[in-house]
Amino acid sequence: PTTRPSAPAGLLPFAWGTALADRLAAFCRTREVSPAVVLLAALQAVLHRYGDDDRVSVVVPVPVLPPEFTGLVGPCDNLLVLCADLGGAPTFTEVLDRAAAGFRAATEHRELPFDRLVQALPVDRHPDRVPLCDVLLAVPGPEAELRLAGADLRAAAVRDGGPTVADLVVTVRRTWPSVTGTLAYRGDRFEPASAAGLLGQVRTLLSAALDDPDTRLDRLPLDGPPAPEPADDPDSAHLPPVHETIRRHADRTPRAVAVAGADGRWTYGELERRAAALAVHLRALPVDGAPVAVRMAPGPWQLAASLAILRAGGHLVWFGTGDAGERGRAVLTELRPACLLRAGEDPGDELARWFRDDLGGRVLDVTALPETPGPAGPEPTLAGDPGRRTAYVAYTSGSTGRPKGIAQSHRAFAQFATWMAGALELGPGARVAQWVTPEHDPSLCEVFATLVGGGTLHPVPERIRVHPEKLVDWLVRERITFLQTVPSFARELLAVIAAREPADRPALTRLVLMGEALPGQLVNGLRRALPATRLSNIYGPTETIAATWYDITGPVPATVPIGRSIPGRQVLVLDEADRPCPTGVTGEIVVRSPHVCDGYVGAATGHPAFRAPAGQPDGGTGVRWYRTGDLARRRWDGLLEFRGRRDLQVKLLGTRVELADVEAALAAHDGVAECVVVPVTDRDGLVVRLTAYVVPRRRPDGTPVAGVSGWRAHLRRRFGTAMVLVSFETLPDRLPRTVAGKVDRRRLPAPRSASTGRIPTTTVERALAEIWSELLGGERFDAEATFFAAGGHSLLIPQLVHRIRRRFGVTVALRECFTHNTLAGMAALVEAAGAARESSVPAESADLRAVTDAME
Repeated sequence: PTTRPSAPAGLLPFAWGTALADRLAAFCRTREVSPAVVLLAALQAVLHRYGDDDRVSVVVPVPVLPPEFTGLVGPCDNLLVLCADLGGAPTFTEVLDRAAAGFRAATEHRELPFDRLVQALPVDRHPDRVPLCDVLLAVPGPEAELRLAGADLRAAAVRDGGPTVADLVVTVRRTWPSVTGTLAYRGDRFEPASAAGLLGQVRTLLSAALDDPDTRLDRLPLDGPPAPEPADDPDSAHLPPVHETIRRHADRTPRAVAVAGADGRWTYGELERRAAALAVHLRALPVDGAPVAVRMAPGPWQLAASLAILRAGGHLVWFGTGDAGERGRAVLTELRPACLLRAGEDPGDELARWFRDDLGGRVLDVTALPETPGPAGPEPTLAGDPGRRTAYVAYTSGSTGRPKGIAQSHRAFAQFATWMAGALELGPGARVAQWVTPEHDPSLCEVFATLVGGGTLHPVPERIRVHPEKLVDWLVRERITFLQTVPSFARELLAVIAAREPADRPALTRLVLMGEALPGQLVNGLRRALPATRLSNIYGPTETIAATWYDITGPVPATVPIGRSIPGRQVLVLDEADRPCPTGVTGEIVVRSPHVCDGYVGAATGHPAFRAPAGQPDGGTGVRWYRTGDLARRRWDGLLEFRGRRDLQVKLLGTRVELADVEAALAAHDGVAECVVVPVTDRDGLVVRLTAYVVPRRRPDGTPVAGVSGWRAHLRRRFGTAMVLVSFETLPDRLPRTVAGKVDRRRLPAPRSASTGRIPTTTVERALAEIWSELLGGERFDAEATFFAAGGHSLLIPQLVHRIRRRFGVTVALRECFTHNTLAGMAALVEAAGAARESSVPAESADLRAVTDAME
């Protein structure tokens, strides 16, 4: 549950009161168990809820001297590492039994020095951390009372925390009639609120477990009941459709500029007049209740055609003007729109030609239609509930499978456009860059929110849309105040902006970042380069339009929160049993709202993504659920923190690894511009390692700030020895991306072994290459290839050590094979051991960890 990149250590005193102390004492008498073991079980239970592994380790100090030495020698404690397996959904009673058994077993070896244990295991050493000691629980015995004549002595809690031996040190004292103690924590791993919150969760779970110890661990509470969050949105039911709001705005300020770009400047009055005239043509087709495709570049004709479709009762479907490929044909085949609108003739438009000639569709050039006047009287009333009618159909990017069509209602569209216009200040005077490509739903949001608010749209010319230098010039020249983009492209913009003098930088008042996880390093860089610009992070799937937002007002940590719910949406974090996750615990983001779409176009009802969680209230008519598949945790300040995708979780040698966690840690390195991490499987489909694709951050002279060794060391510090199972692929420029701006994992180059191409030259290197081939099945290994990048894993290291011992007659320590994992590095280990000779006779060794033939 760590939350902080850097801060001093802290110390929190606590007192759990007489009532809990009395219940704990009574429970211990009944169960014939010590309070220390009960507290250990409670701490292990809480840590298990936070973690991704069924195994939990807590270190406890124990005295090693016999009782007869008491009073003769000062305290002499050793550290015991107590490992508990909490898998299988045990009850608290079972957890307590496991804790007691583990404690008894460990105390039989209390005289084994802790440093000898560390030396025997392949663990990382750091000068400011004790290996194997992430969490320490100390329950000292009763202290002797100190008396001084004429003085009243009382214990005082220490307020400032010095260096701690572990990330968390929980010290519990049985100070009658209460239970008191302190929690010391590393400030570079915990914020004070999260440390205090975890301590409170231990108390909450312990209290519940004392009441009913036979309750399953995953059903014991960590927090109090969550505060209710409204999901219904009665106010939105009274909002007019977006096209009606825009018409009213045009009536009030007809001369205000609605859109200004290469195709001209149209006022709101002219936009309204053109839209009304086009709506007459569309009603005559008719299009009421049918999809209508718009294949146009951003500009005034695209806006007029879109408003006309909405006024005529059609469902708006946007396409860009680029190559739509199979995706575009699949969308048109599924929707069978009443017509396809475009601005001007384009003989090279293969999609329009295919729609007309192969699908038999109608293609209309809106610029060639006669400009008939709008209706003399009121527009005809469309059938059905106006709010429930479909406003538009948007399609997911299809980066993880077949694109899915999502139909959104007029009510949902109006609610979000109205909220966005107000919250992001898109009113009169706002100069909004229309940057998002038309085929993605954020483009609909930025366009219609601007028109609802009364701002001015400035379509970005396609030739400069993804050209950072030219786009920055355009932002300055057009005096743009609002830009919405994805973090990966914002990083490229930042490089250009930061290199300019302040007077030559864009005058943005708002920069909205969406569509990807937002690195804190990028945000802090943007705040330095654009100090007058407000930054916002918006999260949400197409199925809900959006779900949360976070207005960034100060420096941020490595992971930027996705914030709080947008009005009209209840955003929950649920566990695998559909129960609300405690604060700090990762679960799936589930959105409950009347603005969730009804389902996918053309799909059968009952799609599992829209299934209501078991036991959760429906909240009234029209409120629906959507399971995003995204993972998050709620921080102690109430903000949500994105934690990746459920389907990006892998098991690496039996341990669950969240790829997003590795990506986030790697992205926080100063030498990484952007990165993505993917699993690599063996021929049996098991994940044997991870490959990180990295675009290095470069200095002004073009040299990388850091390389593979620095990145690997950074991950080892964050995750430990397991991160030697990551190989690295360096990409020179950028990660491949879909048209929506997301990383396209399918276009990543095939991972290679981390090598320099140097062939093994020495006798030892060539012999080791043969051993590698026997274990890994390869035919050729370069001298600088790493054992893990070549397909090895930690379970093969003992076999490797044994074969080295048989071949060369020397013993190489297991841990050294982790740190010297290249072919050349291992050869150096063998040579340093003084045995660069081939031998088929096993050497004698006093290494108790050596692997025998039977064990192999």
